[in-house]
Amino acid sequence: MRIKAQARPVFGPRPLIGPMTDKLKILHVTESFGWSGGAAQALYLARGLRELGHDCYFACPLGGDLGRKAAADGFPVRHFQPRRDYDLKTARSLARLLDELRPDVMQAHHPKAHAMGLIAKFLASHKPLFIFTRRVSHPIVKGFFAKLKYTSRLIDGVIAVAGSVRDILTAYGVAPERVRVIYSGTDPARFSPRPPDEGIARELALPPGLPVVMLVGNFSAHKGQHVLVKAAALLKARGLDFILVFAGRGTDSAELKAMYAAAGLDPRKGRFLGLRDDVERLLSVASVSVNAAVKGEALSGSVRESLAMGVPAVASDISGNSEIVKEGATGLLFPPGDHLAMADRLEAVLKDPSLRARFSAESVSLVRGAFTTAIMARRTLDYYLELLARRKSGAAD
Repeated sequence: MRIKAQARPVFGPRPLIGPMTDKLKILHVTESFGWSGGAAQALYLARGLRELGHDCYFACPLGGDLGRKAAADGFPVRHFQPRRDYDLKTARSLARLLDELRPDVMQAHHPKAHAMGLIAKFLASHKPLFIFTRRVSHPIVKGFFAKLKYTSRLIDGVIAVAGSVRDILTAYGVAPERVRVIYSGTDPARFSPRPPDEGIARELALPPGLPVVMLVGNFSAHKGQHVLVKAAALLKARGLDFILVFAGRGTDSAELKAMYAAAGLDPRKGRFLGLRDDVERLLSVASVSVNAAVKGEALSGSVRESLAMGVPAVASDISGNSEIVKEGATGLLFPPGDHLAMADRLEAVLKDPSLRARFSAESVSLVRGAFTTAIMARRTLDYYLELLARRKSGAAD
């Protein structure tokens, strides 16, 4: 007599992933195509987890920047490129990958990967630990599917890159015990104090002794280049002389150059570099680093990198910036979008070399103590192990 197998209940107890082993298999999922701070953090995390003895895999666009860099770094990469949040065909492919690879952990690093990861886990026979990372401070949209995306029982944990992001998630309805703050990391081997790079000084034709104000960030209304341009015009009217440098995707655009010219700024004092992969060399010549974001920012990567190199920061007091820019210790904060306040903070830093030196020493110490890639990887691994142990204990009960 044959016994008909019962279907596994969809919302019943989740099966264990198998016996706990010393080595974890971790699948990082992201739709990131162009290079970005989030893509860089995913790669840094995979490298850190590999150094701790674990196997990492990527599901991301094969032709994208992250896919190419991850493959070149020796990580197995499978193609993943959803067309929208709820792309069922792509979700099925991801579910098949889960059943084939059988990872212990699946971590989604961006919004479409978050949505696809949920559907894939629902469809797959293998149910890995599922974690998503929230990297922005934009308000979370409301509605049934959005609520499900953030509160589904298929989600085992959430990583917020700043305490302020955690607050947004819990206010939305995510249980506080399900959210862990793990700060994004900076690589101290790449970003550390150093003398000004002579090659960059020549490339940018920097006049000796003239301060350099630098904003590293892709050109957009959210990043606030327009706020810095207005502040720079005020400083010019106050008689301050400095070089203003913009670096990041789109910062070599005609639009930004026109904005600069319309503010009456000296064309000889502006540098528009576009996307660069030598940010550490650029920052070596900076006197002060600016973050002018007006929305969306969670924990600025350019601020972390600047502080790691001992470059003081003047930053908008938005989301997690105040968790790394300690007012009066590692830099100065100003209300988002307030170019008058920004100008005042910049003037104070530019006019006082002793203040810059004090900020520099405090900044390097802070980053090395709490914001390195190694610390991020270790804390993320500890979170995985805690959640896996909790799942094992719950199943045993």
